Amino acid sequence: MSPQHYKFGPAKAKEFYTENNVIFLTGATGFVGKTILEKLLRSFPQITKVYLLVRISGTKTLQDRVENDVFASKIFDTLRSQFSNEQEFHDIIVQKIVPVQGDITIDRLGLSEKDQAMIHADTRVVINSAASVSFDDPLNNALEMNTRGPFRTFDIAKGIKNLSAFVHISTCYVNAPMFDSHIDEVVYPHPLGEPEAIYEMLSKMTYEEIRNYERSVVLKTYPNTYTFSKSLTEHLVQKQYKTMGLPIVIVRPSIVTAAKAEPVPGWVEGVAAANKAVVSCALGQVQEWIGDGAKKTDLIPVDIVAKTILLAATTANHTQASPNIYHVGTSCLNPITWGYFGTCLTDYWLSVDKPRRRVSDDIRFEMFPLPVFKKRFDERFGEQIRTLAQHKDGKRLKVRISKAMAVPMTFKTFATNQWFFDVTNTLALDDAAPVELKSGLRSGMDWVRYMEDYNAGVHAFILKEKVRPADGASYTIQPLKRKELSAPTAPAAPVNKPEIAARL
Repeated sequence: MSPQHYKFGPAKAKEFYTENNVIFLTGATGFVGKTILEKLLRSFPQITKVYLLVRISGTKTLQDRVENDVFASKIFDTLRSQFSNEQEFHDIIVQKIVPVQGDITIDRLGLSEKDQAMIHADTRVVINSAASVSFDDPLNNALEMNTRGPFRTFDIAKGIKNLSAFVHISTCYVNAPMFDSHIDEVVYPHPLGEPEAIYEMLSKMTYEEIRNYERSVVLKTYPNTYTFSKSLTEHLVQKQYKTMGLPIVIVRPSIVTAAKAEPVPGWVEGVAAANKAVVSCALGQVQEWIGDGAKKTDLIPVDIVAKTILLAATTANHTQASPNIYHVGTSCLNPITWGYFGTCLTDYWLSVDKPRRRVSDDIRFEMFPLPVFKKRFDERFGEQIRTLAQHKDGKRLKVRISKAMAVPMTFKTFATNQWFFDVTNTLALDDAAPVELKSGLRSGMDWVRYMEDYNAGVHAFILKEKVRPADGASYTIQPLKRKELSAPTAPAAPVNKPEIAARL
């Protein structure tokens, strides 16, 4: 892929967002969406307006959701600090936000005619970050959010007068059935057949028929309904790309984790995906996991994802035969293993004051094959489960034991297999990027430093506790002096406990 084929391309990203300075963003209350919004507002002052699709319920107003679910986030503290007071921040930054009431699960996104007309009149870039990232969604719910939702957004985009780019955020794991493979930035044949036929069949099924198809077909091929629904969407986009006539690009992040650098190292929100594993270890909820510690995982910091999304938009071109696809991941560069991931978790959480919500001081991250895990689970909890089954009380203990099985089962496929996602297209973007969007992905990750920041970020931003070591010393939120360590790919032995990050 050659950047010179595009009017702007990544090298002229600043010029791109000067000309295309009105954005329509869905999913802005989510982890990735919020990161995109913050980056846009902080690094591109030429952006004049950002429409946010906001769902409201109960007594909450649009303004409530924008203030409490978006700008109340700690991610905006760095941007806020650039202004002398809150009023100045509001007058210069918040006034660019135009919330519109809607819902990704409703036709035409539930937008009023007035809001549709407003979006159609001046939007130049659409970024679709709205999705359900739950691995446990019933198939009909996953399809509603992750397949029909994007196509409802495409329908709105078709009415935009001067659309320059539509960025669809997918996932590397649309190709989850391709275990132990090198996966290129392309759409491979769907493993379950012709995608349009699959979608049409599912659209005619009853709820019970869909549930049966989920159990008997989908979950025998894909690890969960999330990856299946995202995969089906990509295949439908590929099939309908020419007829839709939209300048779509597809960005596939891997497992999105805390920020590497921006707006501060370690910034993170939510307890989905890898964050759930970190929190489960930190609180002593889960000690034993299903997996292979030697397998490589693919973690990618959220700020690198946001930068890639903004760069990808500069290459959108509806005259191409198919959309450009960009993997954002580390598995083909210098991946971390699950074993080292677990070592970093236990080293950190054993070296700090225990979190207030900790339920056990047994802080371990040990991995076992599924049969061994199940045998050990029965040895650890079998007698308690049989005793609790005879009593109505003990609800809290039942929940704890349930998590010790349910959470590892959620990660089972990802921790027992590995994939290698090619990032050739994404590296070309980053190589040409201006300083505001350059992530340095090609140089790989310093996993010692990053995992220190990631754990400290979970500690500060998710558990909302002060980060300090177990000896009681206190840290202020400022950079620490630390030794620069090389980034290991798969350390053979645990490293010394790292310093506790306080660069938050």
